[in-house]
This record gives sequence, structure tokens and C-alpha cells, in this order.
Amino acid sequence: MASKRQRKAFFDNLYRDPFQSPTAKPKHAGHQVNGQTKKNQAEIITEVQARKRN
Repeated sequence: MASKRQRKAFFDNLYRDPFQSPTAKPKHAGHQVNGQTKKNQAEIITEVQARKRN
């Protein structure tokens, strides 16, 4: 069984920030490119409105 320190190190590295910008959130890094979101705001709003209609 892994020690508590080894398990903690794994979870600390789970959401490592691959970007150097202060605006990047490490938990959502998979949805970001160069610290910015992949989609523009209009696409995000359209997607949310489409979900609300369904």
C-alpha cells in the first residue's frame, strides 16, 4: 500500500498548471490553450442556451 506522502504527491500533481499565466486555473487546464479558453464567449453562450432549450 502506498504511503500517505506518495498518495498526496500524486494528487498534488493531478492538476498541475501547464501554463505560466496567473489567469490559468489548473483544474480546468484541459479546456485552455495558452491560458485562455478554447471557445470564444459567443460560442459558450450559444451552447448554454441550446442546453436550456432541451
